[in-house]
Amino acid sequence: MLSIKVFCFGGFLFFVFHTTAAAQKTKKPKKKAVSDSVKKTPQNTKFTPLEAAVADEINQARNDPQKVIQYLEEYRKYMKGTILSMPNKIRVQMNEGVSAIDDAISDLKKLAKIDSFEISNGLSKVARQQLTDLQENPKLKHFGKDGSDLEKRLLKVGFAGNPIAENISYQADTAREFVLNMIIDDGYKSRSHRKNIFSKNFKLFGVACGVAIDKTTICVTEFASSFKER
Repeated sequence: MLSIKVFCFGGFLFFVFHTTAAAQKTKKPKKKAVSDSVKKTPQNTKFTPLEAAVADEINQARNDPQKVIQYLEEYRKYMKGTILSMPNKIRVQMNEGVSAIDDAISDLKKLAKIDSFEISNGLSKVARQQLTDLQENPKLKHFGKDGSDLEKRLLKVGFAGNPIAENISYQADTAREFVLNMIIDDGYKSRSHRKNIFSKNFKLFGVACGVAIDKTTICVTEFASSFKER
């Protein structure tokens, strides 16, 4: 028996198809290898496997933007209008569709290797605080439940050097999909999420990922040029 659930986050409509328990087959998730850039950071031991994998994917994207183009071109094959319909995945209704993917490919073709971010334990604490609020209410987006913005949240933990930025990515199955969603940046004309990942002005970043009360998976990433904990 088939049932359909529709929900919307971050400008995306998601169509989730459920079958009866008898028809479902579960697969154990494959463990993702973590690159040396993340392994060498002691704070990484405090990360969940998903957080470590997201950190790894972001640094791999910076180290080899041309490789990311291959992933984006694969996405493009499965676009039907503005719907991304990949095999064995939920169908995703995008705002721009192919044009957003093409825009990302065009930008990445101009990029050379960029140094990896250093993983910041302090920035990860800030990301964790916002994630906790979003787990209660995903609609808060970049504001805490106390009304705080990123600058105020950073000040609670330490002192950040400008520029600062925050990315939030919703509802993906893998670390790579979370990062590709930020790089495609569908529906955001400024492409600020993409710019943050590939910016040379940021030297540090932190990450926190988890599941909200409504089962939405969320990853929060913070960026800064420097950060000193109190």
